[in-house]
Amino acid sequence: MVKNISLILVFVIALNANFKNNCVNCHIKVKVDLRETFMNALLVYGAKNSFKTALFYYCKNPASMTSVMNEWYLNDHKIPNPVKLDDATLKKMLNIYWNRYKVINNLK
Repeated sequence: MVKNISLILVFVIALNANFKNNCVNCHIKVKVDLRETFMNALLVYGAKNSFKTALFYYCKNPASMTSVMNEWYLNDHKIPNPVKLDDATLKKMLNIYWNRYKVINNLK
């Protein structure tokens, strides 16, 4: 039982480290707040599945027409390059992103 919990804990820590390395660090470099981006995407896409699907395709094929960022941001920043993560890893990162910033169950 303890061994199973330890393995799960190691897996969760590794996924969160991947999220930091693959997502957070890049957003920090370009000075884009992940929470603000999350809220913009939530306003545009609403439900969990459409949110994740839209962000998945945006990460693979970024374009100003599909960005959730404000017009002022798009005028000052270039559209990012497509992510180089494989599909399964990107989906895991989007799950972490959703769970970290979702509003429901995170209100205190």
